[in-house]
Amino acid sequence: MLFEILTSSIMLCLAGAGHYYKTNSINETKKILLIADRVGLYKDDEKLRIYRRTRNKEFNYTEYVFKVPYGLGFEDFQKAYSVFKDGLNNKSKRQIELQRFKGLKFDKTLSKQIKDILDYRMDLKKELEMEYDGMLRMRVFDHGIADRVDYDKSILKRVKNWEVPIGFTHKEFIKHDFEKMPILLVAGMTRYGKTVFLKNVVTTLIHNEPDNLSLSLVDLKGGLSFARYRNCKQVKSLAKNANETLETLEALEKELIRRQELFLRNGWEDIKEANWKERHVVIVDEGAEITGFDSVQRDRAQYLVGEIARIGAGLGFRLIFCTQYPLASVFPSQVKANTSAALCFKLKTATQSGVVLDKNGAEDLPVGIPGRGIYQSDQERIVQSPYIDNSFIDTIIKPHITINFKSRSEIIDESKTTGEDESTGKYITIFEDAGLSN
Repeated sequence: MLFEILTSSIMLCLAGAGHYYKTNSINETKKILLIADRVGLYKDDEKLRIYRRTRNKEFNYTEYVFKVPYGLGFEDFQKAYSVFKDGLNNKSKRQIELQRFKGLKFDKTLSKQIKDILDYRMDLKKELEMEYDGMLRMRVFDHGIADRVDYDKSILKRVKNWEVPIGFTHKEFIKHDFEKMPILLVAGMTRYGKTVFLKNVVTTLIHNEPDNLSLSLVDLKGGLSFARYRNCKQVKSLAKNANETLETLEALEKELIRRQELFLRNGWEDIKEANWKERHVVIVDEGAEITGFDSVQRDRAQYLVGEIARIGAGLGFRLIFCTQYPLASVFPSQVKANTSAALCFKLKTATQSGVVLDKNGAEDLPVGIPGRGIYQSDQERIVQSPYIDNSFIDTIIKPHITINFKSRSEIIDESKTTGEDESTGKYITIFEDAGLSN
């Protein structure tokens, strides 16, 4: 009996393998040429012609080089981009996962188990790039962007100093360098990755620059997002409401003015010339909440955030301004004017996308995929931002938890700031106990 089962199963494997290779030998060249014909990309009797086909094993793509008919240009093919991409993904692919054979049970269901493995199909997620240099080049990548990427130590090793991971495209890893672009806008609907990204940033910078990092965190949703960082030595303030936000921002303005005067006295143009390693990163989460302050507090808070954006970069300040509800009135004018980079997760409307990116697009990001966003700097790329688990965060920041706060205000009392060292820019901070219990 067992012999018959094994014999049948082996025959099924051989037949299935043959069918697998036959059905997966998809001739993409013919498919692209057929699509071009169907959408009218030809002139008279002249059609698109294949010139060369090259396989790149390192980056898992195939490049097709075509001769374009006279009378057609690259724009004609760009207009049909989505048609080509959809056509290349219009069927699923048979996928044999060899590890599944390890779990086979050698009983009377063996044949069915093997058949299920051989019949397994996965949806194609091919990605397409098009360029024109006298010939039309189409690069078809085997895989599109992953729906989820977990943040682990391998990602941490790919960023250094003031770089933070932005995410993965279908072919490369993207990072943001706060030394090159000191201000970053972040926007996105609730539960689409904005808060997780902020935790990526804080965790990465604490790990990479533990002795040179100062953090001022403003979380206008009650401080819960940053709660686990509050006792890290790098965190100088954690503001959770209007009053605490104003106190933090006023303290930061004093420090801006102090540094301006210090730099001027010493003839330093900026923090690099001053040879200071310290950088003060200010994160304002849920910045739209500022518009809900009373009018005096709102105007003052927006002015102070604007000052950090306007003059802070050369003095060593870095700013991340975030909101889940982007309207033009939410962003202090100086923030938008001085920003050269934005990370935008899914938004509700094209209008909101326009406020952040100056163009539509964020409203069309896929539903139900947290972490999928548009990163806009000198280029624009769709990325999958890594998901960071709280247990991983705790492992990274544990060695840096040294301050035991006794108050809830946690605001720097600048009047008690002492021990300034002009050669390094570091200063000793004394935290004022406001008399409130945790």
